[in-house]
Amino acid sequence: MTHTPTAPDVEEWLNVLGRQEAAGDIADPEPVSPDEARRRMRLLAVPAEDHGRVLATLPDPARAPARWQALRHCHRALFSQSAPAPRETAWPDAPAALGEAGRYFYVHLYLLALPLALERQRRLGIPDDIVAATFADVGAKMITYRLAHRTGGFDRQRWVMRHFRGTLHRLGRLQFERTTLDTAALGGPPGPDGPADGERVLSVHIPEDGPLTPARCAASLRAARDFFTQHFPDETVQFATCSSWLLDDQLAAYLPPPSNILHFQRRFTRFEADLSATTTSCSSSSTSRSARPTSTGCHSGPRCSTP
Repeated sequence: MTHTPTAPDVEEWLNVLGRQEAAGDIADPEPVSPDEARRRMRLLAVPAEDHGRVLATLPDPARAPARWQALRHCHRALFSQSAPAPRETAWPDAPAALGEAGRYFYVHLYLLALPLALERQRRLGIPDDIVAATFADVGAKMITYRLAHRTGGFDRQRWVMRHFRGTLHRLGRLQFERTTLDTAALGGPPGPDGPADGERVLSVHIPEDGPLTPARCAASLRAARDFFTQHFPDETVQFATCSSWLLDDQLAAYLPPPSNILHFQRRFTRFEADLSATTTSCSSSSTSRSARPTSTGCHSGPRCSTP
């Protein structure tokens, strides 16, 4: 069998993916039938308009051996305990020369990785509705991609690593990620009211769907307290943190006090040591705040309040 030579940029991209550390104890993915692929796409909430193109470009070892080999490397890196954190993972977007096959490459990866990810969720005893809500973020990010690029694709491959590794779960309106505080990302050590460098925290993320109502947020924060106590009892967490432009103090000058955004802000207390380092642009500011978990949910006030 002969294969068309790859373009230089495609070859370099394949080389980057091939240089990932491969965990020998991670089973390789198996090719899937069209029916099984459709079932998995429904579990990931892949938009219906993308189903046909995802199937048409789904590689297998015989038709697209180079892409299949790249998927194998990514699959191993996704589940390897020694793999780097998502933001440090070398998973570049596919070159334009690959067309749709490249734009859907990481959708193919997550379709193939779904059985192992689901098995890990089952071992943790995560309820099916939470698993479904968590993994539906793949489809949500595909919708965002189409709105931005006016064509199908997916470019949030490193973000979704958290979902498949089991470190992020969606609980109602909000997503919660088990992680540790990285003070380098804050530009300096936190102040006395915040968590310490390297301390285990819950990082709160805000999906881009639906209103951020106080009732829905409060329900999510209460659910988080119970969920992580039940499923991760050995991981004690004192703080939840959030870094988002929605926490920029300047928004108070433009929004009415009862607004959902300002109500959300009041659940958290800023904790950077150097407040002057925070950017002042409402459109680009990523302000960090923390909240301390209590038995009654997040409290507003001039102190660190947490779920």
